Amino acid sequence: MSIPSLERTYSLPHGYAVTFCCNAGKTFDARWSPAVPKIRKARQRNKFLEAYRAVRREFLQEMAATIGGNVAVVDTDHCMTRETILAPTKH
Repeated sequence: MSIPSLERTYSLPHGYAVTFCCNAGKTFDARWSPAVPKIRKARQRNKFLEAYRAVRREFLQEMAATIGGNVAVVDTDHCMTRETILAPTKH
């Protein structure tokens, strides 16, 4: 079975955008526009990270559905967190 590539662009706070790319379920990349964010104020950075994680989760849920399997995420920025995106079940 061939797994299609996915690419989605999302708008984020403070004028940033991120494009997530998944190459046939094998590689995952995030491209930033205009550049990788450097938000210094803690409150703004936390709001930004919350929005980023929400759109990343949305993309990875679509990817999990496409590949028919689960996706694991490990963040190493600021504090170590992990998340598992489960593939949707068929009813």
